[in-house]
Order: sequence, then C-alpha cells, then structure tokens
Amino acid sequence: MRIAGAIVVSLVAMCVVCASALADTAYYYSVKGIIKGMPGDGLAKNEMLVKHQPIPDYRDDSGAIVGMMAMTMPFYLKEGVSLEGIKAGDAVELKVEQHLHPKFTEEVVSIKRVE
Repeated sequence: MRIAGAIVVSLVAMCVVCASALADTAYYYSVKGIIKGMPGDGLAKNEMLVKHQPIPDYRDDSGAIVGMMAMTMPFYLKEGVSLEGIKAGDAVELKVEQHLHPKFTEEVVSIKRVE
C-alpha cells in the first residue's frame, strides 16, 4: 500500500511539473514602425502591414529570447482595438501581446500614432 501511495504522489508531482511547463505566459512588446497596409486594403479585416524597427527582446515559440530584425510583416489586431485616426503611412507604436501556450498567438492590443 505504501508503494502505491508513493507512486500516486510521484505521478501527481510529475503532472504539476508538466502543467507548469505548459502554463500560459503573456509577453508584451513595444513595436515602432510605419503602417504600410490597413485592414480591408487586400488584407484580412483584423490584419495590418507594418514596417517595424528591430524587436530585441522578441521570443520564439519555445520562449527563448531571439530578437527580431527590422522587417515589413503583418500584425493582427485583437478584437476591439480601435484604428480611429490611424492611416497608411502613419508612424505608430504598437503594444503586441504574445502567448506561447496552448497555441502560439500574437495580437496588437493597442496602437498609437507617434511623431
């Protein structure tokens, strides 16, 4: 009986370790760039194209900090994010939220024009 109890305790401990390894953590990035394409301009209704500066603290899907070089790429807007007053050609600062688990996602949670 003591062996069975020890096995159960060991299995529970392993489950806790596995669950914490897969726990979701949100990472946030401040991204500066220029709007190159707006939603609906040949893009999905929640997608915009941004030529952005390097993101030195960017994490890959394993969570390792790998950085990201400057490039033009699509960014997806979280539901409810307003683009009021934002247009193609504007210099902007995006706040991007990244989740690694249970599925890798990145969404713009706020956007503001900058000079």
